[in-house]
Amino acid sequence: MAFVTFEGIDGSGKTTQAKRLVTVLGERSITVVPAKEPDGGHIGLEIRAILVKQRARKLDPYEEALLVSAARYDHVRSVIRPALDAGSWVVCDRFIDSTFAFQVFENHVSESFFDVVSSHVADQTHPDFTFILDLDAEVALQRRSTGASLRHTDPAEAHRNFGRLRRGLLEVARRDPGRCHVIDATGSEERVGAQILDVLQGSGRLHPSSA
Repeated sequence: MAFVTFEGIDGSGKTTQAKRLVTVLGERSITVVPAKEPDGGHIGLEIRAILVKQRARKLDPYEEALLVSAARYDHVRSVIRPALDAGSWVVCDRFIDSTFAFQVFENHVSESFFDVVSSHVADQTHPDFTFILDLDAEVALQRRSTGASLRHTDPAEAHRNFGRLRRGLLEVARRDPGRCHVIDATGSEERVGAQILDVLQGSGRLHPSSA
């Protein structure tokens, strides 16, 4: 059992790699539950609709943080924690580190506020592995502009500072190097996927495929 999260700026390939890992685990007869934020759980899609809705007054960073946290609170308790307790792997596209990068590092939400809220929301449910797919902001923007990438992007992220978000995620990795693994996302999908599997297999949590 392991809780694996993927982080990265839009266009870094995190969604692709999360899906790829789910497929690999399934091929190895490992029970895995795919998850995604802020869409997951019973209220995730409704929260996401609020976050991306066009409105006359932009949401305050604290409002964003609380909305995302409300969705995560439900997601942890309705999907992630039950799956882990049952012995399944969980592979999640974004988790708490995104909130740090988006609301704390980029939008200056108080870190003390973030720490208190996150501790209640996660309730001791923390990732075992976090893969931060690192990509230059300009390259990410170029990828985002392509038709294939655009289908998977967050509309709200188009107006964010990609460079600052990237630095926020790298700061997460600097603070928690045991959990976080920074992966160069400029390589091919296959190469990036192989690096991720190397980390998991090296940890002893995932045995090499017998195929």
